Amino acid sequence: MTNDSASSIEPIVSSIGNEIIGALSIPEYQRPYCWTESQIKRLLNDLSVHRRELLNKPDDQQCDFYLGSIILHQKDEVLNIIDGQQRLTTLILVAYVLELYQDLSLRFESPESQQQIKHNLKWLMKNAALLQGVELSKINLSLVVTDSEDEAYNFFETQNTGGVRLKGPDIIKAHHLRAVDENDKTAVNRFALLWESLGNLTPVVDTVLRGRYWQNLRFRQYPLHNQANKIRQTIVSELADATGKGDDIAYGRIARTISDYGGESLVQSQVGYELRQPLNSGVNTIHYLRYFESLRKRYLKIDKDRAAADLNAYEHFYRELICQLDGCDYLKQLYDACLLTYISQFGDKQLLIAAQKLFRVVYSRRVKNPTAVKENSVPSFVQETPILDWIALSYTTQELFEKLDSFELKVDPNGLAADDTNGVKKRFVKAVNRYFTLNIQEADFASDFGEKLSLHLLQLGADADHA
Repeated sequence: MTNDSASSIEPIVSSIGNEIIGALSIPEYQRPYCWTESQIKRLLNDLSVHRRELLNKPDDQQCDFYLGSIILHQKDEVLNIIDGQQRLTTLILVAYVLELYQDLSLRFESPESQQQIKHNLKWLMKNAALLQGVELSKINLSLVVTDSEDEAYNFFETQNTGGVRLKGPDIIKAHHLRAVDENDKTAVNRFALLWESLGNLTPVVDTVLRGRYWQNLRFRQYPLHNQANKIRQTIVSELADATGKGDDIAYGRIARTISDYGGESLVQSQVGYELRQPLNSGVNTIHYLRYFESLRKRYLKIDKDRAAADLNAYEHFYRELICQLDGCDYLKQLYDACLLTYISQFGDKQLLIAAQKLFRVVYSRRVKNPTAVKENSVPSFVQETPILDWIALSYTTQELFEKLDSFELKVDPNGLAADDTNGVKKRFVKAVNRYFTLNIQEADFASDFGEKLSLHLLQLGADADHA
């Protein structure tokens, strides 16, 4: 957004007497305008409630409606909106419908913003009755203006903005696009478009961070799913604040291979990024997230409508077993982190074998636990059984398979007897028994499941090479 009529607006005087004037602008790395009628209704309702509350109050207790902070970064004659785009744009639309400030000239370049503005303007005109009594002059905003972009973002990252609250990936987007050469506007625009093309990064960021946090020598607790603020802080800390400065570095694995004639050579087995590698701000982290999002879409998001005949063996296993298990969501979060770590380490070489052997270890918690698998029990399991480290520290797939095969699968008999109800634990055993054709009778689930599944998966990869 740019405001082409800054010269016709009276300047604002700051608390220290400075005049603040300039053309409002939205940096390329900001997300589009995305408020819907839901947020507008909430704002209008809050204004209405505020008016009613003031009706019976004496003059000395009258106060304006407070709508939070607007954070601007002043650069020459431009005021870049760091926080407040959604609220400011909405207030401008309200002012337009109320026939105020008709001389403002605004331009939004984002197609998404343009469409949403058209939609909201149409909705406001249709529901103009809701604007009765709205006095924009009674709305109070705290204006934070700084000539330091870094300082502006320090304010931004600590604000609790109204409406559609920014998630961690939104903040790290701004952080890394700011780190792209600011003198090369073409590069900034290119990477901004690249980021937007990735869509919702929350799932892949969540998976990647589990892989980075759950390591034996430097174990860190990843917040629980209902701790939104802590998750947001964790994302910003790991994928923004902790990133360094430098080149776009990818840590490819070098493998030793032996030819049929006994010759030895070194080759790069995987071109890409390793899940736990150190990251640099800007292009490095942007490419890192794009890489893992491409892996997530390829290997963890199997189209549910594709015909079974069109799926390869790994895709069939992941879609028809992993995605169908109920009561295992917390284990699947760990399992997906294991798969991305494996693929970033070895590519998709022997992926089906790896996926099934990893499954036996990760989902062992489902049959070892006498009751439901709780979310906070998963990181405890990783500390006892550092499966992510086994993957990351293995030099060959065979070394990893041997480690996975050595894991002892223990089964708690509670809930598995023939006369037990068909609880989550029993349904899990039935699904695995059916998928792998183990042919275990229900009466023998408690005694035979662990041994038969282990023997079945032990045969996988027995003839695997040592690449």
